[in-house]
Amino acid sequence: MLTQVATVSSASSQQRIDQLFEIFFLGEEGDLELLNKYLAELDQLIPADDIKQREKLIPLQCWYHPSETTEEFQKAIKHAEVLMEAHQKSYPSELHADLLLCRGSHYQYSGKPEQAKLDYDAAIKEAYLIENMRLIADGRSMRGTMLSYEGDYTGALEDLIPAQSMYEQLNLAYWARVNLSEIANSYRRFGDPQMALTYQLKLEKAYLDNNQLVEAFDTNTQIAYSYEALGDNQLALERHQKSYQYWHQQKNSLSAAASAVDMAGILIKLNQVDEAVEILEQAENTVTIEFDGLFSFMKLFSAQAALIKQHPEKALEYAEEAESGFNVSNNDRGLSQLYTLRNQIYLSIKDYQSAHQALTDYLNVHHKLDQLSLTSRNSEMRARFNTDKIEAENQNLLSIQLIKEKELAALEQNKRLQNIIIILVAIILIIVTIYAVKQVKRKQKFKDLALTDELTKLANRRHTYALAKTYINQAKTEHSQFSVISFDADHFKKVNDTLGHNIGDKVLIKLAKIAKELMRKSDTVGRVGGEEFLILLPGANEQQAYDIASRLIVRIADADWDTIAPELKQTVSAGVTHYQNGDNFENILLRVDNALYQAKSAGRNCVKTV
Repeated sequence: MLTQVATVSSASSQQRIDQLFEIFFLGEEGDLELLNKYLAELDQLIPADDIKQREKLIPLQCWYHPSETTEEFQKAIKHAEVLMEAHQKSYPSELHADLLLCRGSHYQYSGKPEQAKLDYDAAIKEAYLIENMRLIADGRSMRGTMLSYEGDYTGALEDLIPAQSMYEQLNLAYWARVNLSEIANSYRRFGDPQMALTYQLKLEKAYLDNNQLVEAFDTNTQIAYSYEALGDNQLALERHQKSYQYWHQQKNSLSAAASAVDMAGILIKLNQVDEAVEILEQAENTVTIEFDGLFSFMKLFSAQAALIKQHPEKALEYAEEAESGFNVSNNDRGLSQLYTLRNQIYLSIKDYQSAHQALTDYLNVHHKLDQLSLTSRNSEMRARFNTDKIEAENQNLLSIQLIKEKELAALEQNKRLQNIIIILVAIILIIVTIYAVKQVKRKQKFKDLALTDELTKLANRRHTYALAKTYINQAKTEHSQFSVISFDADHFKKVNDTLGHNIGDKVLIKLAKIAKELMRKSDTVGRVGGEEFLILLPGANEQQAYDIASRLIVRIADADWDTIAPELKQTVSAGVTHYQNGDNFENILLRVDNALYQAKSAGRNCVKTV
């Protein structure tokens, strides 16, 4: 009877443990005080000798360590380091990767982005090694969020978009919403506030429907930023005031101060400078240098207000404080605004040399931001996949070999256990086979992500260029033909601007479908830029390539585009070139780009060869 009672009690405890872990996994509970109570309850319920469940608890204790003041951040980082050192031998593992992400987060929010990025990179690499999709998604979402704040929008979206896909596949609705919010932020910072606003309004509704008020008011603040970027300062101010009132009611002084700083920035734009100064003075009681991002914008707005009130010396003092904060957080976006203001301050006091230097600093930062926006960064996923594949295969071989050695030793020691061992071997082989099938499927997913363009499902730029170089080497060694077609959509920016990015995406998908249907099985159609495509034609000479490009031009021009948008007409321009003795890929790419440029100059909807 006592045994039955103990068994029931144990089962009940395990159900509660599973329930609490599920709460943390889903992330939908936003009450920190309640979550800390749950952590304490888990610590009591999990037996000391239950290593597996204890290891699940360790990262949670790291993530929910107090971290608001500078001293608390330092303690949180130290606590993470102690935990990592204690479990260093487990590398690579889910536990170690999770602790890396935890420490990286503490580094990031304590104003140490470079150390944070090192931890995020290491954690993502380890997550790929153990093929843990949840940790990959978490790592890329966190790194993408930080890159977006720093102004690297291309790098941010390269992380955030795959993370979104992974969260959705894992059915993690809460984290998918959080990540989608960061995608919206990146679009806003990238200069597309209308697209950002579309995401943000949907997110706000989803958060309110789920009674996630904290997240809803965070999104409300982001909506205010989008309205500000669209020039609707009054709507932006109303949104910030709404957030300020909520945080003030919740007695969250830091978040209330952040809303106050945002309000001050809008009030300055609305020429309500005295009100802005009053709000900024109140915020200074809460916002200190340790909150470098918020502190920097508070000082930037104070400098703007001082200049408007004709106090240039005071404005320079505020500007210097703002610059120190922006440098700590690597915020080039903030520095760009600061240098513009500094130029105005120096012009007001007729210090033209300093004004020129401030303008030069602005141009340098602005150029850096442009480079980050326009230059696509190579994806690391493909290299990670190859590394994962080799190491995973080696581990499988090693595991199988160890199993066989143990089986042989058991057979030699006791022949009577032979039948039992044969059965065990069969079971193990079935398990290994099932595991291997799952591994192949996982690897295929990662391979598709690494080699395929997310929107059109064509070969991406990196894969297309790699295939092109292979075909060039083949043409050299076999003295065969090889031609290339480059084509892109005519007036595509007008489609995006007038009909929206959703319609633009549908146009690109249809262009890809038409081009792919027109090609041979041996040909490759790749998307290498926004609306730019590259077709690789191994074995085709220049005349054949020209004929194919001409058919492509006609097919696209005659296509039924009304199914996408009424009265929509879409054409493309194409350039053609072929491999010549001694050519390398760069030469061919330069010629085909030149041919495409000639087609554009000739009035578009045509083909030119070089």
